[in-house]
Amino acid sequence: SRLNLPVYLLDPKQFLFHRLAAMAPSVSIYLAIAALQQSLSEMATIPLPPNLQCPPSQIFDYAGLVCSDCDSSKIQPGVCGCPPTSLQTHVDCSIESMWQGSCKGLECSTECSILSEVASLDQQYCIPCNSTEPSAPNESSKYDDLSNECSCNNPAKGPSTGKHVVTKKLVEIYNETGSPIRKDCSRCPEGTAVITTDLYEDGRQFFVAAGREYTANPHLCVSCPDPYMFFDTDYACVCAGGYLIAGEASIGEQSCIDNNPSVSSSYSRVRFKDPFVLEEESDEPHDFTLESITFSHIYLKAAAECEYYKGSSGKSIQSCQALSNLCVMNMYDEDMPACKQLEVISQRRVETYHNQEEWKYTLPWLYYQDEADYVTSDRGINMKISFRTEANHVNILSFKLAKFTVDGVFVGMEDLTHQFEFCFSSLGKDDRKKPHWLAFGNSYRHEYDCSIDHLLGKEMYLYDLYLVDESSESCNGNSLRSDCLYPVPVLNRNLVKENKFPNANMHLGDDLDDIYTRRFFIFDNQSGRTSSGTDAVRFAKKIILQIQTQSENPSQLYPPRLIVEYATAANGNWFAAAEKEATNTSLVFKVEYSMKTENFWASIQVMIGFIFAFAVVIFGVRMNNFFTRQQTNIDDPAARSTLGLHFILHAVMIACHTFVLLFFSFNAIICAYWFIFFKLQSEVFLLLPSDNEFHGVSNEYYFFEASFRVLFWCQSIYIGYKIVEQCRSDLIFVDWESPHRGKSSSNGVPMWRLVTVANEFNRMQAKRRSSIEFSLVFVVFFMIGVGQHKNASPQPNFHHNGDENNSNIALSFANTVLFFAAAWIMQWSWRFVFYERWIEEPHSTKFVDLCTVCNISVFIMVENNKGFYLHGKSPYAASADCAAEVLLENLQREGNGLTIERGLDGMSGSQVFNLFASSVFRRQISKFYNYARPKQGRYFSRSNDDQTGGDDTEKKPLAKLKLELFLQSFIDRQPPPSRDGLKYIVREPFLAERLLNVTPADFRANTEPKCILHPDDNRFLSATFLGIELDLLIHDILTYNVANMLFKNAGVSVVATYLVNLLRTHIRSWFGKKNLSDKSFINEKFLS
Repeated sequence: SRLNLPVYLLDPKQFLFHRLAAMAPSVSIYLAIAALQQSLSEMATIPLPPNLQCPPSQIFDYAGLVCSDCDSSKIQPGVCGCPPTSLQTHVDCSIESMWQGSCKGLECSTECSILSEVASLDQQYCIPCNSTEPSAPNESSKYDDLSNECSCNNPAKGPSTGKHVVTKKLVEIYNETGSPIRKDCSRCPEGTAVITTDLYEDGRQFFVAAGREYTANPHLCVSCPDPYMFFDTDYACVCAGGYLIAGEASIGEQSCIDNNPSVSSSYSRVRFKDPFVLEEESDEPHDFTLESITFSHIYLKAAAECEYYKGSSGKSIQSCQALSNLCVMNMYDEDMPACKQLEVISQRRVETYHNQEEWKYTLPWLYYQDEADYVTSDRGINMKISFRTEANHVNILSFKLAKFTVDGVFVGMEDLTHQFEFCFSSLGKDDRKKPHWLAFGNSYRHEYDCSIDHLLGKEMYLYDLYLVDESSESCNGNSLRSDCLYPVPVLNRNLVKENKFPNANMHLGDDLDDIYTRRFFIFDNQSGRTSSGTDAVRFAKKIILQIQTQSENPSQLYPPRLIVEYATAANGNWFAAAEKEATNTSLVFKVEYSMKTENFWASIQVMIGFIFAFAVVIFGVRMNNFFTRQQTNIDDPAARSTLGLHFILHAVMIACHTFVLLFFSFNAIICAYWFIFFKLQSEVFLLLPSDNEFHGVSNEYYFFEASFRVLFWCQSIYIGYKIVEQCRSDLIFVDWESPHRGKSSSNGVPMWRLVTVANEFNRMQAKRRSSIEFSLVFVVFFMIGVGQHKNASPQPNFHHNGDENNSNIALSFANTVLFFAAAWIMQWSWRFVFYERWIEEPHSTKFVDLCTVCNISVFIMVENNKGFYLHGKSPYAASADCAAEVLLENLQREGNGLTIERGLDGMSGSQVFNLFASSVFRRQISKFYNYARPKQGRYFSRSNDDQTGGDDTEKKPLAKLKLELFLQSFIDRQPPPSRDGLKYIVREPFLAERLLNVTPADFRANTEPKCILHPDDNRFLSATFLGIELDLLIHDILTYNVANMLFKNAGVSVVATYLVNLLRTHIRSWFGKKNLSDKSFINEKFLS
């Protein structure tokens, strides 16, 4: 078993502390011991030297991450050893000193200086300086007491004379056995010189000439950076006669050119202009010019050597690459010197590479001369592609990058992997591993933040992009053969031509004049370098690689194209100060597989035309039905004025609803088409439309995005209108119970049955056939728990190996409709097939049964002349206010057929009717309401407690009683009415009246028509949420979809949908309750 020992017995430090504490005679000693315990328990921090640089007398000991003293004097950075003027001998150490790590290893001796001799180069011998050959005075050397080294008396730095400086270097002389015997001087070749410490300036440990750094070495003759340079008498490197010096010594080595290029003025000027930033949108300048020290350093040499080509053995090809790079860094602006010079050279070149007219000999291919449509519709790629491994097909694409430095050095060819995510580093990412988006059809989008200051220390490269055409026979066994690489055109959106931006493509149709190029960079930290530092950094804000299949042959490709949009950070705002964080910017890398969809959208436009025509017909029918139901009030001026405003509002709402019903279905069908055929295809048949992020209206997904937003707002407005309409409905309860003697109520009838029916209706107002909670839990389970939200990723399968946040808006909508519809169908099937058949009756049936048992009928007027009548007059002879035993007996007698039918005429079983009320009937009802509430609100009813509207509590019971008596006489036809408008007929609706909700013709035709009752069991539920279940479901789907478009998160979208549902339900319940209290003359305190 485990022993429960005190902690301090398991830790020696804790044990020491507790022992000393027990012996402490005073508090002060105890506190001292506490400090001792803290010092014993804390781990010491490690002071790391800045940039791992140590003082001159020390080296960095990486074993302990500290600066340590050398065993002897330090002669080179990071290296311990004896000074070159002393002898160096190895020391034999004892075993113990080597074990302990205290062995010195070597010792230094200065005995040579005592003898006025110097150490040999191998630091093993002392040898003299003076020459033993008096016949050769130029080779003699003498000992220097200050440096303890031989001296050749080289001239000091003097004024410039334009002549070569003459210096001599020290050389060792050896005997027959190979041992050094003395040091002599030897004259340096013409143009070279020996560098001594006397030339060091400004405390430097090196000497700089023509941009090259030299360290002092009396044994070495050094040359200038360029073969046409020589050391002048001031030790500066100057060009020989007839040559011009080129370059900036402050950033690199200078060189000599024998001819000035054709364009040799203003070559250091670089223009930074961003066509996508307005002046008022950014604090940084978006159009400015800098004098670039990089351009000043590179241009003259590159332009001259490229223009005056001297064969492939020289550096002319590199210079041509460098000149081209300067043109690319100037956004191909033909008005800039680099591009002007390149055009001059290109016109003079005759031969071309690979039969490409634009690819001139010795020059890189920069421009496409063909029109944009011709470039992007070329059919020169022969390989066939597929989604999976097949014979003679390619399912994983391969791209190659030709890589160049700014000064034109060809670095080599490398595979395209993660280079375009140049400012993003993820743990464990292997740059050599091919990314998943190279698998055909797997689109990808990655948006991430980049700190601009991270780009300052990186080396800049320029690239040419190629697609490997693996079908070419010449590619077998060698994927770098030029005839299997297909050049990928580049659309530089910042390209400048004639001071305009032809590739900006800000409007529809602007892409017709696009200019495609070849070379590009992903960031530029060189163009903005000036004499004062880095003043601007240009970087690729968006990089999009588009791969598109051919229209007539989906298994083959059009030329891929790379779209690059650059942005500029200026004025050094990227630097992080102590109190300010570094500037971050959002970058986008995207790979998009798509197909041309002109034919598809042409068909969609035709279908939209038909749908609009169909929508107009439906809208006309619905508005005609509404208008014909209102014509009975047309003679009333007040009603006519109200009708006009109401008609306009209703027309707008019906237009919104019709639009939603048709276009929601239309969008769902289109998105389901893309979802099914894109996700389930085995051969290349269909790819998604292009999602052009650089366009507005011209983006193919703009149709879906705009449709979803418009559908959401139209449906939201319509749902709000329906809530207002339902909360304005007239709800009238007619109690058929006869007065009882001895009762204290005004009419002798107890009100508890009425309160029971009213409360049941109140609870039913905001109920739904489906459970929104179940639907959302179902969606959350599959979307988040199972990960089915990834179905919206633009990949032609359900493997979900891409970016979770990379979703397609059309696939996402189809996926949303799928799971919401599945949840709704499951609940509907459960209710229809099982629950409402074997467990509990539908809400409408239960409510009608309750009304019958309570002997109460209900009038629901949703419009002035349209409503519903629920005939609840009890078929039992006994009173409804009876004991439970009597009630059960009545129900049993009814079940045995011993009572009359529940129907209105006592014969048929119909109890629920659509009511088309005449204006006479409507005015009678309004008269009673106006008597009780002369200033009733139009849209929402006021509470019974609100006395500001002129309520008279004494009038309400009387108005309620008279209203009940009027409706009872109307239903019983007793006494027989004298006017047709107070009569009614009961008949089955015609087919058109039932399907299209058409107003009965006999109701429309007569000046004073009779009221008409159409039997209909469930339509009265349209006065509650139960009757608009489909509209609520559509609203839930649209709410979730819009939230998902906004937040890109399934969990947040579900929460937003539920909150909208709660708000919607609360408004309907709160105002519905007040309306019920107001219209039924039941105090709100009795309603729950």
